[in-house]
Amino acid sequence: MRYSPSRTYSLALHNDAEVDLDRIYEEDEDAGADIEVFLEEAKNNQETLDNLTRKGYVQYGDCPFDVKEWEKAKRLKYILWRIRLLWLEGSAAKYRIIYAFHPVEYRYYILGIVERNFNYDLNHERSKQIIAAYNALNIPRY
Repeated sequence: MRYSPSRTYSLALHNDAEVDLDRIYEEDEDAGADIEVFLEEAKNNQETLDNLTRKGYVQYGDCPFDVKEWEKAKRLKYILWRIRLLWLEGSAAKYRIIYAFHPVEYRYYILGIVERNFNYDLNHERSKQIIAAYNALNIPRY
């Protein structure tokens, strides 16, 4: 019996997220480095990538994080997620990573890195920027 090779997922930073990360580095180099290390490790770990669209998922261990859907966006059929890095302390703990999965490309796109107090209001300018990036990447809506 023949088996086709399993699909592997990938992760890419949208330009807007790169700008966010650069800004974080300018404000707090340690926080920027911690977030970048997580993204690099996630990019190279298929098990981590497999779990990024599991609602309510929590990864324990050395670099724990949790995953939640952006419920307000889901009502408009945008499937957006956020990661909270549980192992970060101090100023680095105030950031959330916003991303979407492109099912045709098997790719996670990091669309932004926002502060914890971001309220996810879809009328907020930052939310509109994230939605525009989602649309520009032709990520399917459900």
